[in-house]
Amino acid sequence: MNAALAAALLAALALYPFYVVHRQTAGTHTQIVRSPAEWGVPYQKIDFTTDDGILLKGWWIPAESLRAVLLLHGKAGSRNGEYSGIFELARRYRDAGFSVMMADMRGHGESGGDRVYFGVRESRDLSAWVASLDPRRRYRWGIHGFSMGAVTAMMMQEREPGRFAFVVADAPWTDFEVLVKQELWKRALLPPFAYPYVRWIAETFFGQDFSEADNRTRVKKLCGKPVLYIREKEDDLLPAYQWKRLRLACPGAEVVEYKGVGHVEAFRNDPDAYWRRVEDFLKVEVF
Repeated sequence: MNAALAAALLAALALYPFYVVHRQTAGTHTQIVRSPAEWGVPYQKIDFTTDDGILLKGWWIPAESLRAVLLLHGKAGSRNGEYSGIFELARRYRDAGFSVMMADMRGHGESGGDRVYFGVRESRDLSAWVASLDPRRRYRWGIHGFSMGAVTAMMMQEREPGRFAFVVADAPWTDFEVLVKQELWKRALLPPFAYPYVRWIAETFFGQDFSEADNRTRVKKLCGKPVLYIREKEDDLLPAYQWKRLRLACPGAEVVEYKGVGHVEAFRNDPDAYWRRVEDFLKVEVF
């Protein structure tokens, strides 16, 4: 192998992780094709501009009570619920008397932005948006999130426990480093020893914060708080290790397990059973 070829190979090896990080942190924009008009209830299109100038889009679906819930999709999703069924879940909350806020997080759906931050910036966006929507704190708020949306919800509750009365966290990760190593190998054939280099690239060039995205300390801080965790047992993204870490951090965590379903599939697989369990949780924490 001559020197030029060797140099080209080394350059390719060094640059490939940049491409991987770019791909794995890129947003997913999709057209919103459904709306709460299907349910025959009034709703408003709402928007919000983040502190770094990103325009976010969503819906406010009011009800008569002062209970409200924010529903958050996961990575590559939107308020139309392509993976989780979050759109149908919103109707369940609305029928139960909750005002519902639905939002496309930055880099998703019809919102602006082209980068995903694994809940770190998203949680700040949504906290500020809720504050602008409800500046007098009239509503008793909860959050129900899926995957990255679940982690976003947990970050929001950690930051403002006085505003957010409860969280339903469907398929949140606990150990972000293990998750990233797993996905680097699965999606890009990058071995675990490449993780420090990948993390440096992500934080230096793509504005990521891997420490803040990790949930191990956060789960411990939220122990004893009104959080319902939902685990899909056939979840290839979050194997048993992630839930063992949650139990180690918070032995008393309330975890509902669903067999035979994968990542964020529990509601879509059996909406009635899923909603009954959420209602039982809400009767204790909200009603």
